[in-house]
Amino acid sequence: MKKLALSVLSVVAVVSASFAADGKAIFQSKGCTACHQPAADTVGPSLKKIATTYAGKEADLIKYLKGEGKAIVDPAKEAIMKPQIYTTKALKDDERKALSEFILSHK
Repeated sequence: MKKLALSVLSVVAVVSASFAADGKAIFQSKGCTACHQPAADTVGPSLKKIATTYAGKEADLIKYLKGEGKAIVDPAKEAIMKPQIYTTKALKDDERKALSEFILSHK
């Protein structure tokens, strides 16, 4: 039984790491780095700040990336992000999930 539990946990860890890796590629290829850095606020909030704000709320982050939610990290700068939402809305569901996993990995 312990072996089965360890096997399941290993698969989950590998899949989560894979999503984060894919999310990093999406984050970089879509130009997100122009405004978001891992630990420093620049034009937009840092990934750490986003991850902390959305901790335990991945569904809300995905909803925001789909263009269906309000900005909760820095609402005053929502107008800057609004044009970029068209890019995240165009992602496939699994790509959006991978992107959110990558962002949330920066706690």
